[in-house]
Amino acid sequence: MADTSNIVLSLSPEQVFSLAQQLRTKDKIQLIHLLEQEQYTENIPKEHIESVRERIKKYDKNPELLVNEDEALKIINAM
Repeated sequence: MADTSNIVLSLSPEQVFSLAQQLRTKDKIQLIHLLEQEQYTENIPKEHIESVRERIKKYDKNPELLVNEDEALKIINAM
């Protein structure tokens, strides 16, 4: 991702849309992904985000702790 700076602009959604229309297709797709990501993460408490990051680190160091999708579904369905 490109280096970002904080810029404050007063733009309406219509103006942002008009600007986005000028982007290359791949950049439009990236913008959509960024907006979707923000939508899903803006209401997640910081403690939860940090907890997930810690789990990811743990599993990166110990991949043998992971279970495959089929096993995970069996565990979930057994609850």
